[in-house]
Amino acid sequence: MGEIHCRVEECVHNASKMCKATAINVKSRGTKTPKTTDETACETFKSR
Repeated sequence: MGEIHCRVEECVHNASKMCKATAINVKSRGTKTPKTTDETACETFKSR
């Protein structure tokens, strides 16, 4: 997997602004086809 940058400091996978999760799951929010980053969500997020 390539480098995944992360600015969510509250996530357990964030290590110095880099995602260290073994896999990343991203989905669209709602039923529409996403056209912006605001219309997507990281399902891999886990709070510290």
